[in-house]
Parts: sequence; C-alpha cells; structure tokens
Amino acid sequence: MNLGTVRHRLHNDFQLAILTLLGSLAVLSITPFAIYRAIDHEWVPFVMDVGIIAVISGGLWYAWRSGDSERPSTILSYFVGVMAIVASHVLGKQGTYWIYPALIANFFLTQRKHALIIAAAVLALIMATGGWHRETHEAASFAVTLILSVLLAYVFAYRTAEQREQLQRLASLDALTGIHNRRGLLRELERARRILARDGRAHGLLILDLDHFKQINDRFGHARGDEVLIRFARLLANSLRPHDRLFRYGGEEFVVLTQAEDAGTLRAIAEKLRLAAENGLDDGHGQAVTTSIGGAILRTDESIETWLARADGALYLAKHGGRNRVVIDTEAGKEAPAGI
Repeated sequence: MNLGTVRHRLHNDFQLAILTLLGSLAVLSITPFAIYRAIDHEWVPFVMDVGIIAVISGGLWYAWRSGDSERPSTILSYFVGVMAIVASHVLGKQGTYWIYPALIANFFLTQRKHALIIAAAVLALIMATGGWHRETHEAASFAVTLILSVLLAYVFAYRTAEQREQLQRLASLDALTGIHNRRGLLRELERARRILARDGRAHGLLILDLDHFKQINDRFGHARGDEVLIRFARLLANSLRPHDRLFRYGGEEFVVLTQAEDAGTLRAIAEKLRLAAENGLDDGHGQAVTTSIGGAILRTDESIETWLARADGALYLAKHGGRNRVVIDTEAGKEAPAGI
C-alpha cells in the first residue's frame, strides 16, 4: 500500500482515521510503560501492557486490510472497558488514571450507546469490587468526576457527530439537482468493490450523457439548461429500482450504480433509462432530449478508476455510434451498440 493510497483512505474514511489516530496514540503511550516494567521486572503489568498493544495493533491491521473499520472499533471499545477494570486492580491508583482517557476515547471509537454502556459498566464494577483503592470520600470524588467526564464526552460526541453528518450531506449532494455528487459516487464505488471482494455480489455502472446538451445552453441559455438537468435527474430517480443509486458526475453526465450480475441485466436497466429520457424529456420547446449510455460490470480485483474508465469508454462508443443508444463493456470486449 503506497502513501497515496493511505492518504486517500484516511481522507475518505472518517472512522478509519479516528481508529488509526487513537490506536496509534494508545500504542505510543503504553509502550514506554511496558519497557519500564520489563526493566523493573514487573511482569504482570508488563504482560498486560503487551496484551493491550497487541490487541490494538491487531484491530488496526484488520481495519486497514479488510476495509471494515466499524467492527474493530466496537470490539476495541469493549476491550478497553475490560482492561480499564483490570488496570484498576493490577496497577492500583495508577491504573485508575487510565480510565478517564479510555472511556472518553470510546465515544469516538464506537456508537455513543455502546460507549455509554461500557462507561456505566466499568464504573459500576470498579465501585462494586473496590478497584478504586481510595477512602470513601475519594471514591465518591472519583465516581462523580468520572461520570461528569463521560457525560461531557457524550455531549461533545453527539454534537460532533450531528455536525459531521450535516457537513457530509452538504458535501455529498449536488447543489443543482439535489442528488449525490461525484464525492458520494467515489465512496459508493469503493463500497461496491469491497462487497464484491467479500460477498461476491457484482455491481454495474452506467454513465449517462445528454445528447447535444450544449445546443440547449447556446439556444435558450444556461437557466433553461439547468431546468433540463433538474428534470432529467428527477426522471432518472423515478425510473430506477429502490436499491439503485443515482449521482451527478459533472456537467450533463450522470452515473447510476446498480446491482447487476451480468451485462444483459445492466443493458436492460440502461435501455429503460434511455427510453424514459427519449419519451419524457424535452428542451422546453417540444424538442426531445435524448441520452447516450455507457456501462460496465465491476470485475474482481479491479480498481474503481479502471471500472469508471471502461464505462466511459463504452459511453464514447455510444456517442460516436449515433447517440441515443447503449453500449456495455464486456469481458470479451465492447458489445455492439443498441438503441435508436
């Protein structure tokens, strides 16, 4: 995995970025203590530290290798809760200091409800088993400050998640048509690639380009062109199956991501969309507006860039084959164009 790929994944997978940051900080923080305890022959705490480092490192490795950052994040959150209880007994008062950052970090590693359950369980078990190693008034202060820290972390995590979801919605939607944009498309294409590798379920990609769209802008102005784009997006959305996804790729190009096992199924979907445009879209003056469509089925171990390039190549053939037609790229090469 090269540096560019690492940066791309960290930039586009927020959960992976958080897991990597918190996991790396935890490993860097605990490692010096493990070394010190080995030198000082404190073998029980040393084994505990090494175990924590190993589990966190394993979670990071799994997330990067599988592309699934949610599962290891949740597992590590519960593991951190268990180790917080163990640390309070093995290390005494020193161990309780680690409880605060551990429980606060959980609100960023996993869903808030899981983090809250873990925090409540840790506090209850430590108090019930005497793991705080303090007098009664100190134990009360420990419990109150921990509860306040957890509640503040919950509120902060809630507000952060809410704002991030709003920003993601704004960043992933096309301002003109209201459908998902290129940013959202790339994320979904990467998800489709992971699904194929994990479950063997194939996806098809269709790129649709309005024919002679520049003439509409030139004759009637960009405002009329925008109206055509909005109506085209609405027409496509109404013609797709519930699990199909629609994106604006740029300009007058749109992309449909659909579950399709073979080129024949993908062609049938594309033909339905082509006919919907031919029969239901005009330039506002009674002149029909048609669309050319290129498509491709995702291949095993294929990059999303190659997948897009194959569909774009098929669109090129559809355009230069007379427009208002469908071309699907296949394993054997390019199929003959279909359409009118």
